[in-house]
Amino acid sequence: MRKIAVAMMAMIAMYVAACVTINVYFPEAAAVQAADRIIDKVRGEDADKPTSFLQPGNSRDESVLLALAKGITSFLISDANAQGSVDFDKPSPEKQAIENALASRFSSLRPYLDSGAIGLTDAGLLEFRDRNLVPLKDRNGVVQLVAAQNNDWNALYAEIAKLNGHPEWQDSIRSTFADRWVAKADKGWYYREGGAWKQK
Repeated sequence: MRKIAVAMMAMIAMYVAACVTINVYFPEAAAVQAADRIIDKVRGEDADKPTSFLQPGNSRDESVLLALAKGITSFLISDANAQGSVDFDKPSPEKQAIENALASRFSSLRPYLDSGAIGLTDAGLLEFRDRNLVPLKDRNGVVQLVAAQNNDWNALYAEIAKLNGHPEWQDSIRSTFADRWVAKADKGWYYREGGAWKQK
C-alpha cells in the first residue's frame, strides 16, 4: 500500500512539474488573450465582446462562464508573468504599424473569405482555396492583398516574440493565432487542417 502511495505521489509531482515547465517555456493563456485582441482589432470588432463558444440567450450562465474563464486566465497569466515578465501586448511602433496595416486590408479580403476563394491556414496565414471564385479582372489584386497580409502576419509573429525576448516562441505564437483565427472564423469560412480544407 505504501509503495502505491509513493508511486501516486511521484506521478502527481511529475504532472505538476510538466505543467510548470509548459508555463515557463510558453505562456499559452497570455498568447491566446493577445491573439484574440489583435484578431478582433483586425476584423474591426469589439475586443471586449464574448468569444463565440458561448451561446446567446442565457446571460446568467454566460456571466458565470466568463467569470470562471477570466479567473483561470488571470491565474495562468499571472503565473507566467511572474516567471518571465511576459507581455504579448507590449507596444512598439513597428507592432502598431503592422496591426494597423492588417486591419486596413481586412475589409478588402473579407468578401473572398466569405466566398471561399481564400481560407485560413494552420500556419496563421491566408491561402487561395479556389482562384476561380475571384473574377479574372480582380485576381492579381487579390493575390497582392493576400501576399501583403501574409507578410505582415509573419512580421507580427516575429515582432511579438522579439519584444518578449524569446524569438524561439515565434512558431508557438503563430500556432496560437492560427487556432484562434479558426475559433473566431465566421460560419462558412474555410480553414486548412492536416492538409485538407474544411468549412466552418
